[in-house]
Amino acid sequence: MSDTAESAAPLGPPSIWMGGLHLLALWALAVVQPLLDLLGNNPDFFVARDNTAGQIIVFVLLLTILPALLATLLEAAVDLASATARWLLHLVFCGILFSAITLQVLKHFADGPAWPMILLSLVIGGLLTWAYARAPFMRSMADILVIAPPVILVAFFFFSDASELTISTPEVHAKEVTATNPAPVVMVIFDEFPAGSLMTPSDSINPRRFPHFAELRRTATWYRNTATDASYTAIAVPSILTGQPADRDSLPTAADHPDSIFTLLGDNWQIHAIEPITQLCTKDICGEMSGDDVNMGEALSSLASDLKEVSAHLLLPDDMGDSLPDISQSFQGFGGEEDPVQRGRARQWVHDRLSEGENSLDGEGDVATAISTLGKEGNTFDFVHVEKPHYPWTHYPSGLKYSDGTEDFRGFIGDTDWLGGQYITDRAHQAHLLEVGFTDQLLGRIITALKKDGRWDDTLFVVTADHGAAWKKNAARRSVEPETMGQIGMVPLFIKSPGQKRGRTVDRPACTTEIVPEMARILGIDLPWKPATCDRRTISIDNGAGAPVTVPFAKAIAQRQAYIDRMARLLGGDGAGWGRAFEWGRNKDLIGRRVRRTLPAVAGRSATPETPGPENFTFDPTVELNPLLRQRGTVDGPGAGVPLAVTVNGRIAAVGQTYSDNGKTMYSILLPESSLRDGVNRIAVSEVVRAAGNLSGARNQPAALRPLWSSADQ
Repeated sequence: MSDTAESAAPLGPPSIWMGGLHLLALWALAVVQPLLDLLGNNPDFFVARDNTAGQIIVFVLLLTILPALLATLLEAAVDLASATARWLLHLVFCGILFSAITLQVLKHFADGPAWPMILLSLVIGGLLTWAYARAPFMRSMADILVIAPPVILVAFFFFSDASELTISTPEVHAKEVTATNPAPVVMVIFDEFPAGSLMTPSDSINPRRFPHFAELRRTATWYRNTATDASYTAIAVPSILTGQPADRDSLPTAADHPDSIFTLLGDNWQIHAIEPITQLCTKDICGEMSGDDVNMGEALSSLASDLKEVSAHLLLPDDMGDSLPDISQSFQGFGGEEDPVQRGRARQWVHDRLSEGENSLDGEGDVATAISTLGKEGNTFDFVHVEKPHYPWTHYPSGLKYSDGTEDFRGFIGDTDWLGGQYITDRAHQAHLLEVGFTDQLLGRIITALKKDGRWDDTLFVVTADHGAAWKKNAARRSVEPETMGQIGMVPLFIKSPGQKRGRTVDRPACTTEIVPEMARILGIDLPWKPATCDRRTISIDNGAGAPVTVPFAKAIAQRQAYIDRMARLLGGDGAGWGRAFEWGRNKDLIGRRVRRTLPAVAGRSATPETPGPENFTFDPTVELNPLLRQRGTVDGPGAGVPLAVTVNGRIAAVGQTYSDNGKTMYSILLPESSLRDGVNRIAVSEVVRAAGNLSGARNQPAALRPLWSSADQ
């Protein structure tokens, strides 16, 4: 045979184990490298889950080696029957991995529709597989690539931000201090809580809506103009707990923050701390961490589960995300280089645990745990970080839920910007405000427990939040911009000293970095480290990337006031009860009226509820979840912007309108609890028609309803 013929002949299959090394290399490039690059830059994920160094190392090694090993063992088994079949199976594996690598490359250079991108990846992957089977150069490249897995592992374990979690870290112990005025201490940090959401246009707190925050206003010191210094939890909470400036380059761990309220009080106070996102309280001070008592198998299974949706979002084309679980908020900042919140992806575990039905991160679980461990006597420090009123918003102020996880606003929360129009923005404000009402109830449970134990009067009680949020079209929802500082940068702060009976309001600008120094002062402790200096002229926020955003304090306060006034015009302000929060929209004048006029249904115009069957019209206030509180679904026929009304037992209970979301015409309308009776209710969703078929909603024209869906038809 000639040299030309030999060069054109297909290469023989590699040995089983060399083929396994090829699969290992391709798997590492297709899946392991993108995921470890992500986690290496976002080690908060492991911190939030309390993963130990051993758990991280074992998980990463298994992620890297196990899939290729299983594929190789399968090939070896097939080879016992047929070497040809084993070679074909090997080429199938290679084709899949080559296609996956190609898809990652295409995603970096194109943002087109998913299926054409996938088809192109399959074609290119097939060509690369053909070359792997026939071309010596391509086979040699595969041989060279076997070095990729160890290089990727070394980069992750020793040179990524996560290396601090996989190598030895310095021990952190409690400080030796003397307290001249010791007292029990309780500290609560809420999450994603703009101060303006709590306030009325008269700079007060509405006791009808927020009775427990109003009680703090009457009995504690309210620092009305308080600013945080970071826009996301992983650096905002450590800044609060240390009194030091936000540090984007540090992890939210005790090793990176040895000077904290935990080390300050750890020698003389018995401490119970619930830290869902951070790990500033050490085992030496707070006892076993939640991850320490989890066996390796459980930890690895949980890690794999938590990363399941993340991997899909990471590896698939962007526009396929609509069919995947929503990680837009629980993984805020998990995007590309344009997203300035680089480490926020620790929140994916929040989404996963909620979707699995656990209640610890819907606020109630953490608060219940905190109450169960409240100190009964002596010097105790009880700390809890409560993930409320953080999105997703699912609660009414009473504690009833209308959803286990909301999808109402997923399509309007981009990688960085809020994309909703006026109606969706108003609807989001309503849901958020109701969640703030639920947050007030959680606060009340803690206060009630302290009073029941007879510890309230003697307790140093601190309540604040890590950061706020904004809903301004085409502006970032979580990363501060100059025009959103008043919503994202300003947070609630209340400090009740032991024995304090009368409230006091401080309007001087304050900073969350002043909280720990003030706590030390009240307890009579000389702070053994130098805290940050609060700039009372400007607010500066660290977004995690780029230069800090700085605006004058006065400008931020003015922005907050504008937000408060907008919320009051929409949902009610001073003295308004919760009923007013449901009385908004284009046809709010119809709310409470009995249905007088009904037009015939029109073929092709209908609504389909998201929750079919009795759950959509049966109310049971004794159970937590009542889906009928939110009438949500799709609409056929009417386009976006069509006014709707929901009737309950023959009376209009709420109004809204259709909107477009990812190519579908949707509706989502919350019903006031007062409109429902226990048991079965007659629910109907209808178009609002005024002026002989005009849908414009002119209030001076008679209104009629055209039915789209009715529970009577079920």
